[in-house]
Amino acid sequence: MKRSIISITLLLFLTQWMFAQQRPMSTLVTKEVQLREMFIPDIDVSPTPESKKSVVLAVVASLLVPGMGELYAGSFETGKYYLIAEGGLWLTYGGFRMHSNWLLKDAQTFASQHADADFSSKDDQYSVNIGNFNTTAEYNDAKSRNREYELIYQPTSPEYQWNWDSDANRLRFKDMRIHSGEVKNNANFFIGAIVVNHLLSAFFIGKKTAAYNQSLSAMDNVEIHTFALNDGLQVNGWGISIIAHF
Repeated sequence: MKRSIISITLLLFLTQWMFAQQRPMSTLVTKEVQLREMFIPDIDVSPTPESKKSVVLAVVASLLVPGMGELYAGSFETGKYYLIAEGGLWLTYGGFRMHSNWLLKDAQTFASQHADADFSSKDDQYSVNIGNFNTTAEYNDAKSRNREYELIYQPTSPEYQWNWDSDANRLRFKDMRIHSGEVKNNANFFIGAIVVNHLLSAFFIGKKTAAYNQSLSAMDNVEIHTFALNDGLQVNGWGISIIAHF
């Protein structure tokens, strides 16, 4: 008899358990627990605010060193080309100036050997005069005829005396000196290119930084929120709200 009662009790327990498995989960939890589980807080997915960049600082940085303004503004993918161009232009300028100095040094050495000329503490006009006249006396005669007495080299100043051994060598020196000047003038072209590189870098980074700041201002005026739609028992959907401030 006792075994039969235990069997009936176990059967009733199993029947109730099986019946409970067929019922919705909402009937197995209290309303308080269900509401706590179904509550989903409002989620703010608005863009994370970013700091604006100083247009003046970006422009000044690129005027000083092209590419540095782009680096400051976070746009070095384009700024690196200005920086590379800057280095290349300066190296080319330095190469031209060195070549010009070598040519002039060779010309002066040639004149020292063939005209006994002394170039120490002399200006560029002295080299021009040596290339145009065979001797100091010939030069002084020309200045006297033109009444340019202040330009005459005094015979008592031996360091200003020269005498070419041949007219051909004088003309060769003249060509060497002119070629040196041409190379030097070509170097000045790269100074202009360097200035243009600075201006271009500053101009474009100024525009880009201003546009970036304007886009941030537009994003600051927009708020995006998401929320759950539920009746207290279950989620029926999701909602999104976009608020624009003008």
